[in-house]
Amino acid sequence: MIWLTFLPAALALTLGVALGAASLPLHPSWAARLLVTVAATTTVATIGTLVFVTVNYAATLFPRAAARLPEWALFGDDRPVPAALGVPATALTCLGAATAARLSARWAREVRRAQRISQGVVESDTPMALAVPGRDGGVLVSRGLLRALDRAQLRVVFEHEASHLRHRHHHYLALGALAAGTVPPLRRLNTRLRFALERWADEDAAEAIGDRTLVAHTIARVALAHSSRAPEPPPFPAFTGSGVVQRVEALLDTAPGKNTISGPVILGGAALATGLLVSSAWQLDHALGLTFL
Repeated sequence: MIWLTFLPAALALTLGVALGAASLPLHPSWAARLLVTVAATTTVATIGTLVFVTVNYAATLFPRAAARLPEWALFGDDRPVPAALGVPATALTCLGAATAARLSARWAREVRRAQRISQGVVESDTPMALAVPGRDGGVLVSRGLLRALDRAQLRVVFEHEASHLRHRHHHYLALGALAAGTVPPLRRLNTRLRFALERWADEDAAEAIGDRTLVAHTIARVALAHSSRAPEPPPFPAFTGSGVVQRVEALLDTAPGKNTISGPVILGGAALATGLLVSSAWQLDHALGLTFL
């Protein structure tokens, strides 16, 4: 086993942490795509490396069973993996698997719950609107929202939520939540991802309506009305559930550039770089034949 086995995952994780701390000068749509790509590949590289070490530690404990494993699944040398490394890797692998299973089950449960009530108006005084994914989904609104907004403002809400559905933002949210749950250093990146998705939907609504100020005022009005009442946690992020002040400020400013060239270039470069890190997170010891232990 060599130290380069851990280097790709470490580099990917460093990139993920850096993007979680930095504000990206991109249109929200490209920022969200970049963040979710890095979140997904960093998670695969990190968890994959832990699984790799766990398999080799198991081979150390059970050498007869290891003889049945394919060569690519084992380190390039025959030195045993010490318990000081193997035990934490095994524990983290099991914890990651359990967390992923728990998050997946909870997400599926919340989707089914939201779909059951998405065909009508929620009898609640709390103003809220949700984009419920799936064939039986749609835009879920509360009676309080319908009373709080006029026709033009309601159109803002529906354009915003329609953007979430059209671009399948629930996939982004699921990947971000999975990354943050299994690799805790990616939590800030997930927070930025959720904010970028809301900004993406805001910009789509502003473009469809042609009035950025109306969109900003609608977000602020729903946020104020919501904060004055007892919170009722929805199964998905609410219309004003992430970075309300920053979103309003952005909408009252000029529209961001579309990044028709720089966006795809940056996303492609990040996807290529992190993809290479993921692929090289396995078997570098075979390629170079250098030992770490």
